[in-house]
Amino acid sequence: MAKSQKSIFIKAGILTAIIFGLGIVLGYTLESGRISEIEEEYKKVEIEWADAKLQSLYYQNVPAEYCKASIDENLRFADKVYQQGIRLEKYDNANKITEKFKLEKQKYALLKTEFLLNSISLKEKCSADYVNLVYFYKDEPNIEEKSAQRVQSVVLEEIKSMFGPDMMLIPLSIDIDISIINIIKSSYNITKTPTLIIEDKKFEGVISKEKILQEICPLYKEEIDACKGY
Repeated sequence: MAKSQKSIFIKAGILTAIIFGLGIVLGYTLESGRISEIEEEYKKVEIEWADAKLQSLYYQNVPAEYCKASIDENLRFADKVYQQGIRLEKYDNANKITEKFKLEKQKYALLKTEFLLNSISLKEKCSADYVNLVYFYKDEPNIEEKSAQRVQSVVLEEIKSMFGPDMMLIPLSIDIDISIINIIKSSYNITKTPTLIIEDKKFEGVISKEKILQEICPLYKEEIDACKGY
């Protein structure tokens, strides 16, 4: 009887070890898969960044007759960058980010900044009828900032879904070490998060959907569906 019980314990121990080992292998496999997905996303970012730089050069001297096509393409690109940012943020939240990925995030921040500058340039050059909204946040916020940023992000996602390509929404991290972002941050005296810049007007703290709509809607030359009632 004692031998039988001992045999059962041994078998149970072996089975537990096998299950534990399989769990480790499965976890490693899943993590490797996530990392591969992230690497693929950042490869796309590199291509789009190069594309954005070429667009930026072109937009500086865009002929008037090509304004509409250039604006439409920039807005489509901006929307794609925004959606890709949401995906990359989910990867960031689900994985431990290495130094390599931090560098890739800097590349992505440069891409977003390039789009912002393109958007400003096209709006001035072609009298484009869209609104530029920059959302400043921190990658490593304290508890209070994190809570406020979460609320503001939800509001901005709803606003973006309402306006689509009629709005250039660019989130920029103020605690990422990139010179151009530091210059923009200094120009607007960005010292806290969340902070919004709607065109050239600054708003600190969490800004409600109603307040954003009140500020944005009068900026459009033509009435759009999202602004009915404002």
